[in-house]
Amino acid sequence: MEGASPDPRCLARSERLRRPADIQELFQRGHRDERRSFVALWRLSGGGRRVGFAVSRRVGGAVQRNRVRRRIREAYRLQQHALLPGIDVVFIGRPVALTEPFVHLCGEMRQTLVALTQAAGQLGSGVVRQ
Repeated sequence: MEGASPDPRCLARSERLRRPADIQELFQRGHRDERRSFVALWRLSGGGRRVGFAVSRRVGGAVQRNRVRRRIREAYRLQQHALLPGIDVVFIGRPVALTEPFVHLCGEMRQTLVALTQAAGQLGSGVVRQ
């Protein structure tokens, strides 16, 4: 489909963390923000915002893991405007994300993205909080 505009419901290829090295960097050196339904590992980056999604096998079988991943990805997609560019983040789904009402999941996502934006602003200005 040449010339077709990208689907606004999808994350653009440039907005996804795809290289294993980038994801591993977040696991090793990223900042952590924990919520009931997921954990967000993030760090400042030079470019635009990029995001990845992961779910541990502890959550359940493939069907449950994929459902958790889809729910978290959709919550992010609906709230992504709250996250400023220049941040890489990986969301790691927890088992509770499978049964949590979607409205609550979106609320947690919104809180997380606002918190990441504020923390990134503090890190970028040289103020570091532990």
